[in-house]
Amino acid sequence: MGFLHLFWGFLFLIDIRINDFDILPDVIGYLLFFLGFVKLEHRSGHFRSAKNVSVVLLILSVVTLLLSLSPPRSWLFIFLFNAVLVVLKLYMVFHTCYGISEWAGRRGHRAFQNKAVQRWGWYFGVVAATFIVLLIAPLVPPLAVLLAIVLMVASLFAHVMMMLLVQEAEHVLRR
Repeated sequence: MGFLHLFWGFLFLIDIRINDFDILPDVIGYLLFFLGFVKLEHRSGHFRSAKNVSVVLLILSVVTLLLSLSPPRSWLFIFLFNAVLVVLKLYMVFHTCYGISEWAGRRGHRAFQNKAVQRWGWYFGVVAATFIVLLIAPLVPPLAVLLAIVLMVASLFAHVMMMLLVQEAEHVLRR
């Protein structure tokens, strides 16, 4: 149906690095998202919007790979580039959750409809908390290290919860 592509796409968005090498490249994740949304876009305009932004994210993830070969020296460029990536990823996840919610609502699955919206809130909350920690990190370095560890665990949790949501959507919305 397309949700299994999204499941694997979320897995590839988990950032696991060994010697600064991302063993789960985002480019594969965004390709999987695109393929999943192509299968789902006829079900909701939300999935169509998510598909469109997944194309942009796919292109930007290729640019990220190229930039990793010769990183730019400007911290402002790096900050703005990463901010654009985060906003676009939030946009894609928003439309994923609300596409699931809309479809579940049409099918009368009110509890699942609410779960999809709730998962969006959790995902957004983790991203917002990460942004706040990045802002305060220079002011309180010891606390920032502790909060960074907590946020890494929270980010992993948010991605796993999104994976479980789309896996459940595959089963609940198939009927």
